[in-house]
Amino acid sequence: MIAAVLAASLLVALLLVAAVYRAIFTFAFLLRGDSLVRAPEPSRQRRFAVVVPAHDEESFIGDVIATIRRADYPRDRIEIHVVADNCSDRTAERVRALGEHVAERHDLSRRGKGAALEWMLERLDLERSDAVAIVDADVEVDPGFFRAMNRELERGARCLQGFNGICNPDASTMTRLLAVTYVMKNLLFNGGKAALGLSVSLSGTGMVLHCDVLRRIGWKAMTIGEDLEQSIYLLERGERIRFVPDAIVLAQESTSLGEAYAQRQRWVSGRFALHRLAWRSLLAGLRARSLERVDQSLELLMPNYSTMFTWSAVAFAVSLLLVARAPWLLAGACVVIAYQLCELGISLRLMRVPPGFVRSLAFAPVFLAWRAAIDVLALVGHRRDRWGRRGRTRPQRTAEERLP
Repeated sequence: MIAAVLAASLLVALLLVAAVYRAIFTFAFLLRGDSLVRAPEPSRQRRFAVVVPAHDEESFIGDVIATIRRADYPRDRIEIHVVADNCSDRTAERVRALGEHVAERHDLSRRGKGAALEWMLERLDLERSDAVAIVDADVEVDPGFFRAMNRELERGARCLQGFNGICNPDASTMTRLLAVTYVMKNLLFNGGKAALGLSVSLSGTGMVLHCDVLRRIGWKAMTIGEDLEQSIYLLERGERIRFVPDAIVLAQESTSLGEAYAQRQRWVSGRFALHRLAWRSLLAGLRARSLERVDQSLELLMPNYSTMFTWSAVAFAVSLLLVARAPWLLAGACVVIAYQLCELGISLRLMRVPPGFVRSLAFAPVFLAWRAAIDVLALVGHRRDRWGRRGRTRPQRTAEERLP
C-alpha cells in the first residue's frame, strides 16, 4: 500500500508541475496576448523562397500553390520551390504543369522530411532571397502570412513560427476536438510564451528562417520529429524562434480515428525519440543558466494535452481508491483536472463555437483512449522512421472557400 501511495503521489506531483507550467503561459496570453501583433507595417518587402516538401502529394500540391499565389504580398517577392521526395505519383509533373520550381529527390537510404529539407536547402540559392518559408504540401496559406512574417523580420526576428490551424473543424467530431487542441497549443501556449518574450518551438509547417541562419546553421534535424529537433539546435546556437499569431497556415485534418492513426503515431513516436536530446539540452541549459533552453527542453518533456488529460483521469481514479490513506492525492488530482477544464473553457470561448460544437466533447473519452494506445506504441518506437501523407479525404470545396 505504501508503494502505491508513493507512486500515486509522484504521478500527481508531476501533473501539478505540468499544470503550473502551462498555466503560466495561459495567463500570460490572457493578460498580454493582444500586444503580439502591434507593430507598424514596414516599407521594405522582403523576398521569400517557399520550400514545400512533398511525398506523394499529387492530389493536394495544387491547393497549397494556389493559396501561396493568392498571398496579399507582391508576387515577384515570392518564389515557390517544391521538393518531390521519393514520390511514386505525379507530384513533380503537377508542379511543372503549374509553372513552379520542382526538384526531384530519389534516395531510399535517407528517407524523411528532415533529409528532404536538408537536400533542398543545400541546393537553394539563398542569395536570391531574404528568408525561407517552409510549408507542408497539404496546407492552405492565409493571404496575410507573408505580410505578417515580413513585419516580424523587420522587427529583428530571424526564426519564426506561424499559427498552425485546421481548415475543416466542422468536418467531424474528431476534427472539432482537434480544433480545440490547436487553439490551446497556438494561443494559450505559444502565445503565452511570446507574451513573456520566450522562444517557441517550430511546428513542422508555417516556419520562416532568415537566410543568414540557414547559411550559418543549415538544416540539422534528421529524426521523425525534425521540427522539435531543429528547434533545439537553433536555440543551442543562439537563435530564438518568435511566434507570429497572424501568420496562419491551415491543415486539412483527418476526419476519423482510422485516418488520423498513422500521422499521430509518427508524431508521438518522434517526440518520444527526442527525449534523450531534450534531457541533454536541459542539463546544458541549467549549466549555462539559460532560461530559454531550460524552457524549451521542459516543453518537449512535458505531456501533451491529450496525454495529460488521460493521466489526470488515471490519477483521479487511483486517488479515490487511496483517499482514506492519502486524501491530499484526491485534492491534487482535482486541481489538475479543474485547471484543464478551465483551459478548455478559455479555448472554446476564444473560438466562439456554437452549442453543437461543445456537444462533440462527449467523444473525448474515446479520443483519449485512442491517444493512450498511440502513446504506448510510441514508447516502443512504432512508426518512428516513416514519413508519408497523413490520412485524409480530399476536400470538396476549393482552397479559397475554406480560408477564414
